[in-house]
Amino acid sequence: MNQLKEAERKASQLVQDARKARVERMKEAKIEADQIIAAYRAEMEAVYQKSLATQTGSSGAAGNELQMSTDSDIRNMGRDFNSNKEAVQKMLIDLVCAVNIKAEKARGAA
Repeated sequence: MNQLKEAERKASQLVQDARKARVERMKEAKIEADQIIAAYRAEMEAVYQKSLATQTGSSGAAGNELQMSTDSDIRNMGRDFNSNKEAVQKMLIDLVCAVNIKAEKARGAA
């Protein structure tokens, strides 16, 4: 009877030890997973920041150049418009006023 109680106590102790070991392994796995996630997150953040810097940096210089070019084109178009405005108005008025009134011969008179 004592041997049976002793065996049961040993088995119970083994089960308790196994549970404690499993809990410890789970804690270690969680810590390791958190470290891996943190490293991955830092890597992805670095890639994102690099991409953002590349896009912002390139658009900064190119954006300024594009803006200057656009402003120059707008000024040129405004100058061309103002210099040609009166000539175009005169041409349109002349075309509207130069109506050729010609009556067609009546059909069916043949």
